Amino acid sequence: MDMTSKDFSRYDVWLNQKLNELKQHGYDQISLEDLWEYCLDFMWKHNGRERYYQEVNDIMSINANDFFNYASLKAQVYNVSSLDEMEFDDLLS
Repeated sequence: MDMTSKDFSRYDVWLNQKLNELKQHGYDQISLEDLWEYCLDFMWKHNGRERYYQEVNDIMSINANDFFNYASLKAQVYNVSSLDEMEFDDLLS
């Protein structure tokens, strides 16, 4: 993920604050890049905010359930193996 897209440095403080909050709740596997990707690819994909404070509010309203719903959907949609790559013999034995 390109951390410079959409001027990542403007949101660095808020993303780190949200990341620390999630880590305090036991979600150590989420990275800063994961949160930034969630913002760009999910929250702001179709209806970007006009004002900076609205985007900050979006970041601060991220909760673990929403993030993991996005992550599981992304894993189901984007990590699909082609049939050529699958080993059917392993599945049948």
